[in-house]
Amino acid sequence: MGDVYVDDELIFKSGASIKDNVVGNLSTERMCSVDWFDGVTLDVTNDYTQTLGGTTDTGALSAGGVAGFTGVSGTGDNEVSFLGTALIFDITQKPEIETKLKIVDVSGTTVFFGFGMANTETTPEAIMDADGGTITRGTAITDAVGFVIDADLGSSSIYCASTNTSAAVQSVDTAIDWTDNVSYVLRVSLDASGNARFYVDGVEKGYIALAVADVPLCAVIDYGTRANDGANVVYMRYLKKWQDIP
Repeated sequence: MGDVYVDDELIFKSGASIKDNVVGNLSTERMCSVDWFDGVTLDVTNDYTQTLGGTTDTGALSAGGVAGFTGVSGTGDNEVSFLGTALIFDITQKPEIETKLKIVDVSGTTVFFGFGMANTETTPEAIMDADGGTITRGTAITDAVGFVIDADLGSSSIYCASTNTSAAVQSVDTAIDWTDNVSYVLRVSLDASGNARFYVDGVEKGYIALAVADVPLCAVIDYGTRANDGANVVYMRYLKKWQDIP
């Protein structure tokens, strides 16, 4: 039997949905990893680097019967916190990352999810944000690409954004307005040239050519408070990671 091509999805029905449905050894050509954030505690020694930007910021695994990571921003204006992997990605391996993200109070929050050449900044700076009304990168960042949702933009729109070494910030407005307590599935996909495609709920919503250079990258989310709006909450339900194996 030759290759089987699937344009949409495999659906297991009847008995196949309640018993083993793969015979043989399932093996993937690309690295495929999922953190469901379903452990006892967040491992900030081996799995993630975490930087909490203010005295009241928190970041921990969710409780109450719902798996995921819960980030609570500080009560002070522009306090930003970070959660990032190690520098394990490279554009030569065509990396992709995805999460399902919920923002409780969009008008009082800034969020970045994507790739960066550093997994933290010195608060109040974010990896990329719109403090001051336009999307900029943090001073420690030369390369980053991902989604920016920032109340300081003056709207709740989801932006695709990138910065490439010495290049200026590039951005694309998806024209999707995020509303309070709504979740979206966000995916950032890079090819071997550093071109980026952005997907929201499985639909491509943005493309940026030469988004990042060939530098080691991490997967990172940062979240912060805007306009002294008080502590705000974001939920990251999982983190999926793919890339070629060199």
